[in-house]
Amino acid sequence: MKFELDTYNRNVTDEDLLADIQLVSAKLIKTSLTKEDYSKHGKYHSSTIHRRFGSWLKALKKADLDADRKNEKLDKDKIIEDLKVVAAKLKKDSVTREDYNNYGQFSASGITPHFGTWFNALKAAGLNETRVLNISNEDLFLNIEEIWVKLGRQPKYGEIEKPFSKYSSKTYENRFGTWRKALESFVSYVNKEDDSPLIEEKEIMESVTISTKSKEIVKHKTKRNPNWRLRFTVMRRDKFKCVACGRNPATDNEIILHVDHILAWEKGGETVYENLQTLCSVCNIGKNNLDFKTDENGSH
Repeated sequence: MKFELDTYNRNVTDEDLLADIQLVSAKLIKTSLTKEDYSKHGKYHSSTIHRRFGSWLKALKKADLDADRKNEKLDKDKIIEDLKVVAAKLKKDSVTREDYNNYGQFSASGITPHFGTWFNALKAAGLNETRVLNISNEDLFLNIEEIWVKLGRQPKYGEIEKPFSKYSSKTYENRFGTWRKALESFVSYVNKEDDSPLIEEKEIMESVTISTKSKEIVKHKTKRNPNWRLRFTVMRRDKFKCVACGRNPATDNEIILHVDHILAWEKGGETVYENLQTLCSVCNIGKNNLDFKTDENGSH
């Protein structure tokens, strides 16, 4: 049941990154590139290049491309206007530094000196502050789990941005040091947890069901609903696809995956890894209707 992260490739050289910037520039027939241009057409993500060279403008200079948009020549009105443009584009009432570095005309580090702090810049643009306090590790891990299920694979750094992600990649970096370390902590947290949500003594009455077929009382050793860690490991085993129809959220964002008991809970099925399967909401409802009719008829 334990799993490991995908291989992490840190062997991309500065020359490889710069060459890819130049390749995108030639492809788009532009002497300069925005981060959005590169993120759409480049092999890597603009945030990777930003971190490697310190800023997007520095990367453009090293790639021998035009980088003539000097933040120091900007006036506050232009900055405020561009912050509003980015917020409108993302349909958000606030903008993180990462949001702005990915979609803004300038760089977040160049904007801050004009206002003293990033929050002051947001306030001047009529936007809300971006800092979220008192986020637990489990909240951060649950967010990773939700994204992993949507994508059907391990999330990448550049995909951890709002509104797709509840928290930004910067939030994970601040908490764990790097995005990779955040993933490693997530994996460790999932792997060390007990898969079976055992019944506590005070919950014993809630675990008693009566079989609609035999009318016998069934006492369970586990709770009916799997915790999110068990749900995640079952979905991962099933490749984040419905085992009945094969549909998945990665190819159709309207698909909702459920974790279902193979042997129904009402018939004595326990909430354990071996007795759980991934079904989409449509197939799960169909299975429940079939089980109901089967019990009514008294046969399978």
